[in-house]
Amino acid sequence: MDYLSVSEIGSASIVICTYGCDTTLENTLLCLQYLEGPPFEVCVVAHQTDRGAAKVLKEWDGRIKLVQTTERNSSIRYNIGIALADAPIVGFIDDNGLPEPEWLRQVLDGFVAPNVAVAGGTIMDRTGARPQYCYASANRLGRADWRRTAPADYYNFPYSYNFPCVFGTNSAFGREALLGIGGFDEEYELYLAVTDACCRLIDAGFKIVHLPNATVHPKFAASTVRASDRATLAQFSILKDKLYFSLVNNKAHYPLRRAIDDMTAFVCECETACHQADSRAFYADVDRAWEVGLARGLRSERRLFSTALLDRYATPFLPFPRRIPIDGRETFVFVSQQFTPDRLGVIGPDRLGGIGRHMCETSRAVAALGHQVHVVTLGESYDRVDFEEGVWVHRTVTRNGFCIAQADVPLEHWNRSCTVLNEVRGISEARPVTAVHAPIWCCQGAAVMIDRTFPLVIGLYTPLRSWLEGYPHLAADPNIQRDFIRPMLKLEQRMMLECDGMHADSSAVISEIETKYGIVLDRSRTNVIYPGIADWAQLPAISSAPVPSEAVRLLFVGRLERRKGIDVLLSVLPGLIAKYPHLFVDIVGNDTIPGPDGETYRAMFEKAAAPAALNRVRFHGEVAEGRLRGFYRDCDIVTLPSRFESFGLVVLEAMIFGKPVVACRCSGMMEVAADGLTALLGTPGDASSLASGLERLIEDPALRRRFGDAGRRRYEDRFTPGAMAEAVVTLLRHARARHNLGDM
Repeated sequence: MDYLSVSEIGSASIVICTYGCDTTLENTLLCLQYLEGPPFEVCVVAHQTDRGAAKVLKEWDGRIKLVQTTERNSSIRYNIGIALADAPIVGFIDDNGLPEPEWLRQVLDGFVAPNVAVAGGTIMDRTGARPQYCYASANRLGRADWRRTAPADYYNFPYSYNFPCVFGTNSAFGREALLGIGGFDEEYELYLAVTDACCRLIDAGFKIVHLPNATVHPKFAASTVRASDRATLAQFSILKDKLYFSLVNNKAHYPLRRAIDDMTAFVCECETACHQADSRAFYADVDRAWEVGLARGLRSERRLFSTALLDRYATPFLPFPRRIPIDGRETFVFVSQQFTPDRLGVIGPDRLGGIGRHMCETSRAVAALGHQVHVVTLGESYDRVDFEEGVWVHRTVTRNGFCIAQADVPLEHWNRSCTVLNEVRGISEARPVTAVHAPIWCCQGAAVMIDRTFPLVIGLYTPLRSWLEGYPHLAADPNIQRDFIRPMLKLEQRMMLECDGMHADSSAVISEIETKYGIVLDRSRTNVIYPGIADWAQLPAISSAPVPSEAVRLLFVGRLERRKGIDVLLSVLPGLIAKYPHLFVDIVGNDTIPGPDGETYRAMFEKAAAPAALNRVRFHGEVAEGRLRGFYRDCDIVTLPSRFESFGLVVLEAMIFGKPVVACRCSGMMEVAADGLTALLGTPGDASSLASGLERLIEDPALRRRFGDAGRRRYEDRFTPGAMAEAVVTLLRHARARHNLGDM
């Protein structure tokens, strides 16, 4: 008989049972907002004493169905989820599971075949970059083979010794079929509950379907039952459940002695993997598991779904709100070697780089519109894929050995761009990629452009010719000229002439490029889109070190290199420190970059400065975002005396926090700041005009407040993420249209 027809699958329920994993639960709920397919509801069964989860779930009140219970038994919580569900298909996702946007649609496709009661897809490993398993089967002893390379369809018949099975973090069941066998057996406290349900459904004549896609990324975290390495902390339940399973599902498949021998071997395996320091406690669990498991398994008295749960928990279907763009969802890939560190502590290089910050803000803003957004960034040691703030982040290690398409492209940069292209190809295997956005810096999108499979938009930031002005010793080196500078300048120019679109963050950078490269950019392919930044002032901040209450705090943020004007700032600080005893200076950013003479600017300053200056000028190096926000919040004045900025992100960040700015009358900073209203702009490279602006703000608290308030208003009027994201999406869509026309 057929269980469901295509027309009957009009909705789904997704059940999440959570216990002690609030750190991942919030991300899972956010991820569900991007699911494609029919309407669905989310049913959460949470432990009543889990305060962390309660705080997360409060924010989702009215959007999810919620039951809070003191019950720890996973099968009972599964059955509560079934009772809450009001759709023909019930999917199960762990509180640390992150389904790809296509998951729901793909898993429901598994139910269109006759007599299917269960479907499940691929589960990725902890890195998110490789499958942990695609297909699995189990035997009547509860032993799973999850290294299969093909579906176990040929086991789909009643009382098969081996049978297809799925795992709880990526599974979907026909609700009526599941209720027809009595739901989950509540004897299973922690282990094998889903496998047992699969076994009973097979025996009832239903089929289980393995899907080659429908992918879920589990992000394991420590909880009350599992350590962060997934090792189980509750051994009794695991052991008892295993023994019980092998007894109740044995339909003359093997003699009792075999079940006993296999259980003995299983105990040895658990002893090796367990986290219990006290071996006596472990063997006490073993003895109790043998006693309880044998008694209950030999009785074969199952504890099945109670209809009383329906009376208590059944509620009408509650559609879960999704982020779906009105004009349709697209898939965009953003490329940046720099990106923010992930939540699990993998730290990206140069976290304060403007391109990395800009790509972070842009990708999150586009994702907030409901589009599927992937970021390809530089990884460390191994590849990983994470879901962060609505964005799929691919941290990839650069591979070597690619065929050189252009002999004059520096090998390091060509390998990086080919690694990016390979990752984009992988992303496109699961869904069509609308367009790729990559910065001109380091020509990270070069292989994408040369390959011509995907439309490419390049971000125009500080070009190489402008950057080299701060490093004349590099420009003068004939070997560097031959091996790096000339080929990269040629490649930059080619990309600007051949790409499908260009995204400039200011008009100044367009003028700079045209002047320095002697070219005219195609205005039909070039859009000026000012960066929009999320309101950092509303996010948590780590306080900076205390200073006297009467102090005035000056903040510099940026790499300590000549282009940023750090040499000019450091030259005026000794005089300012001497003149204003209440002035304290925080310098935040990479301070390890060699200056023209090979010595860092920090080292030169500390070698020459008087003790008073050393005591009140503090170098902090690169810092995490929380600390950076603390520096902005706690300072009184922000300075950025750059000789060139394509935009001047630091100026905008200062405006977000309502801080006055002293900067330079050059490039993009003139477009973001309003001279005399939010900032004082001096002459680039001129120490006297910088000192004059700083002195004026140090001496005038009222002017600082007026500039800060005006800067905050300017941010709110012009530089919020929403408008930027809409403009970027339009640019990327136009690039796709232009790319498709070019291929005709």
